[in-house]
Amino acid sequence: MYTKQIDRSLMRSEYGALVCRLLEHLPDDLSPEFGASVVEVIPGGAVDLHAHHEHELWVLISGEGEFEAGGRTRSVKDVTLFYMPPHQMHAIRNLSQESPLKFLSIWWD
Repeated sequence: MYTKQIDRSLMRSEYGALVCRLLEHLPDDLSPEFGASVVEVIPGGAVDLHAHHEHELWVLISGEGEFEAGGRTRSVKDVTLFYMPPHQMHAIRNLSQESPLKFLSIWWD
């Protein structure tokens, strides 16, 4: 078993949001075939519209936002699952001016 408390000091700015790449904090002998991050979008902020070659899965943990993918936009809140195939443009905006929006991101080839 391995545990590590994730706090804001481990987060850095990526895609316009605060990101903690979780697998960077695993022991060196562990190397799963996927990537994972915890992402926090500040009140009124957004994850920049972007695309990449990996499949990606987001799980909204808390907050309320507006999700955009493939040219379509949808309002989202509470626990919501998102899947983006490779090369699909996607973004999320935090609609709250008071609370952060948080989600888990998992990606793989």
